[in-house]
Parts: sequence; structure tokens; C-alpha cells
Amino acid sequence: MFLLECEPDMSVEMDEPTIVATWENRAQIIEIMSSARTMSQEFQDLWNSSGGRGRLSQENTDRLVELLREIGALNEKLLRLA
Repeated sequence: MFLLECEPDMSVEMDEPTIVATWENRAQIIEIMSSARTMSQEFQDLWNSSGGRGRLSQENTDRLVELLREIGALNEKLLRLA
């Protein structure tokens, strides 16, 4: 018989920065979200191109890494609007 013991979650919660949408930054937020949607679709297309094998060509893998960097840059840009 196995006995499982759960330890309490000891993770430290950090306050997430609050992003405030104003008329001044509305266009920037819309631009960031539009770029994110486009990148998300490209990410999905790359994944679908694996043909269900779960493997990407080197070219597609390189593009995937670029997309992840671009998504990180968008996140930084959005956080600077806070």
C-alpha cells in the first residue's frame, strides 16, 4: 500500500504589475494584442506542420525560437505600459 503525503504550497506569490489601459496607450495595447494573435497563429501553423509527429524541421524550429523571443519582447513592451 502506498501513502501519499502532500506538502503545503510554499511558493512565494509575487504581485503582478497592473496594466492600465488608457486612451493614451490604447493603440499600443491593440497593436501588441494584434501582434500576439498573429504570432499565436503562426505558432499553431508551425505545430500543425509537424504532421502529428511532434517533430519540426530545423527551419521551423528556428522560427519557433524566434517567435518565442518575439512573444517575450511583446510581454516586456506590455509591462512597460503599466
